Amino acid sequence: MNRTVVLSVMVLLNLNLFAQKTLNYYLPSDISYDPSVPTPESVIGHQVGEWLVTHDKLVQYMKAIAESSNRAVLQEYGHTYENRPLLHLIFTSPENHKKINQIKAEHQRLSDPATSGDLDTDDMPVIVLLGYSVHGNESSGANSSLLSAYYLAAAQGDKINNMLENSVIIIDPCLNPDGLTRFTTWANMHKGQIISNDPNNRAFNEVWPGGRTNHYWFDLNRDYVLLTNPESRGKVRELQDWKPNIVTDHHEMGSNSTFFFQPGVPSRNNPLTPDKNYDLTKKIASYHAKALDKIGSLYFSEEVFDDYYFGKGSSYPDINAGVGILFEQASVRGFERESSNGILTFPFAIKNQFTVTLSTLEAAQDLRSELLKYQIEFYNSAFKDADTYYVKAYVFGNIYDHGRTYEFLKILNGHQIEVYHLKDSYSSGHKRFEKNSSYVIPLNQKNYRLIKALFEKVTYFRDTTFYDVSTWNLPLSFNMPYTEVASLKTLSGIKGVLIEQVEFIPGKISGTKDPYAWSFRWDEYYAPRALSEILSAGLTVKVATRKFIYTDDQLSESFGYGTILIPVRNQDLSAGKIKTLMKKVSLRDGIEVYALQTGWTTEGIDLGSGSFSIIKKPEILMLVGNGSSSRDAGEIWHLFDTRYSTPITMIDVNRFNRADLKRYNTIILPGGSLNVIGESGIKSLSDWIQKGGTLIAYKDASRWISSRGLSKVKFKKPVPADSLNIYRYVDKRKISDIQRISGAIFEIDMDLTHPLAYGYHQSIIPVFKTGSTVAELPKNPFSTPLRFTENPLVSGYVSEENKQRIAGSPFVIVEESGRGRIISIHDNTNFRGVWYGTNKIFANAVFFGHVLSSSSRY
Repeated sequence: MNRTVVLSVMVLLNLNLFAQKTLNYYLPSDISYDPSVPTPESVIGHQVGEWLVTHDKLVQYMKAIAESSNRAVLQEYGHTYENRPLLHLIFTSPENHKKINQIKAEHQRLSDPATSGDLDTDDMPVIVLLGYSVHGNESSGANSSLLSAYYLAAAQGDKINNMLENSVIIIDPCLNPDGLTRFTTWANMHKGQIISNDPNNRAFNEVWPGGRTNHYWFDLNRDYVLLTNPESRGKVRELQDWKPNIVTDHHEMGSNSTFFFQPGVPSRNNPLTPDKNYDLTKKIASYHAKALDKIGSLYFSEEVFDDYYFGKGSSYPDINAGVGILFEQASVRGFERESSNGILTFPFAIKNQFTVTLSTLEAAQDLRSELLKYQIEFYNSAFKDADTYYVKAYVFGNIYDHGRTYEFLKILNGHQIEVYHLKDSYSSGHKRFEKNSSYVIPLNQKNYRLIKALFEKVTYFRDTTFYDVSTWNLPLSFNMPYTEVASLKTLSGIKGVLIEQVEFIPGKISGTKDPYAWSFRWDEYYAPRALSEILSAGLTVKVATRKFIYTDDQLSESFGYGTILIPVRNQDLSAGKIKTLMKKVSLRDGIEVYALQTGWTTEGIDLGSGSFSIIKKPEILMLVGNGSSSRDAGEIWHLFDTRYSTPITMIDVNRFNRADLKRYNTIILPGGSLNVIGESGIKSLSDWIQKGGTLIAYKDASRWISSRGLSKVKFKKPVPADSLNIYRYVDKRKISDIQRISGAIFEIDMDLTHPLAYGYHQSIIPVFKTGSTVAELPKNPFSTPLRFTENPLVSGYVSEENKQRIAGSPFVIVEESGRGRIISIHDNTNFRGVWYGTNKIFANAVFFGHVLSSSSRY
């Protein structure tokens, strides 16, 4: 009887903790609300926090607010990969809405020193952008956007009227709809009538890949500079158009934490961010502290997080004259859970997010004049700094790869950076930039600081701890030749016409009308897409493993390693259909395709030579699921799916032991530790390699296959702590971070005759490395066609000890095993979708992996 009573009391207590919260729990109680404005419950069918709001209901509510309130206008600024809308709900006074374009235009003039001095900022609205849940499984932000929309539409009185008169407030209710959809489905499906707050509950442990990332498993909060994904491209376009003075970025962190708001760690501010930005952030922080004190919430600031990397939602505004503010709420990851700070409930998390939304808006009102003047000062000082900086412009260009240059220009254009055609060809040292394939970026423009952030190589740091990467040089990620111009006179002589619109340069057909064979170089970025379609058409295709020179009455061309050859005869398609296909891929992929009259070459191998190796159509299997890195897998999937149009079969590691591998010729192990694969699976994989398969072990997977006996690669030991030094306990994390490689750029030396280097013209290229794993050099000198140079660091932070470990070590190791081979790629060739310069190394492993044994013995 007593036990029954105790259990009943426990159930009642649990139900009480997660009792449904009405709007009164969240909203300020000292004002009235317009009853004609629909409440969230009246539209989405439940109270805020009772269920995790799904994205479709979130959109439904934003539409309902826009339809019912003359304070709000709903705009769609893009779509996700899964075609979900990206929305801005724009609030201001009805009078301001009538002249919203004028307000926007005048706000843009604050960025131009030629016009900003004439503007009267006393009556100018401040622009605030509220951004919620860029990580889909950090959903308290998106759920709090319901309250933000309701409050701004329904609140009544002088305070809200003044706020709307003096502000344009933009609500972005969910920055990652695809990730939010995955997570809300997961969390809601595990909700019972009785809420379990046990941290071991399945609900708190999402299945792979989780809801944090977008459709292709990219972390969107690292993409604001890189612009790999449509969500980020749309977001940055709006940020550039609006130039908001404050941008909030609502996140979640570990469940045993409390609440964080910026400033972050002071020693880790980016030196390109003006000190005034930190001062304003600190002033705004006092409003958050006061608001959270009022409701009794614990919080902290100036710890853990930083604003060094400009690719995040809270730091990109900092390099664009705004003040970005990161909020981190202890995560519930469901409805209620135990934490070191007591029982954490979802409504409480939502309330914290909404509370700092209101404190942000209050700060924006009080600091309006200071924020607007800061925007003017930011751009005035940018032009002044550009005048005194020794670099006056950057020249860049690539004569071999128009596709890569096109993608590079698109990113610059997305950031509204002014780029000009090169008026005349230009030489600098050993670098030559041709007029028709090169461009120039003057630094004396409003986005000077952003340009510097994208192009500058940095190896000195005030603080050697980084929340994210230590460098993100854009031309290096594209392997884009570039140089500095230090003279204004030189700049005036080479600066041509401003590029108004970036245009893709289509390829063309050159040569005879009735060819003996077709060929194209492997230089262009989209050559793998062309090859994939040609192979899918069932054509026999070969790759040149030696150079040759071809001459006829219409052509005189030199062809290098990796040239693709498509004979016309003995194919399943007619000559006419092959010609149609060649025209299609040349135009679409920017490739010059050559129609060759004869198999007889002027110099080097003839077209019938055995040094042309048959290319097999890739049949790719990639292991995904628990143990594998969803980010690595997502980058590979995205590369082959969206850029190469090459299908990949993804199999969960739990099914691999039972999989029939005979239908695949290439297996990819993305980074991670695949311990779920048992002995039978390892034997099956080994047998498959022995029979001719190509295994690509990526990043940490190379260490895993070595531990399972599939590979003979050995790894260097990490740098040990100096036992002779005396360390303070408080510095324990900082000391460990000294040997951490959070993300830096190094250079490698490539054997350009090797199939993994096909398409490259310079043996020294930049690569990106994260993590301190370093492989040892194998005894076979032909096994390491790509290795780090002896002085490898180009940009970013690495300790001297790790730099020595990395020097001369393998970037790729190739091992033969029976008739097959193992290609271990030890670092990231596809990092965040922006390392266009090393994508082809991975593509070569897939398309030419089997060629390694047939062309020569490595």
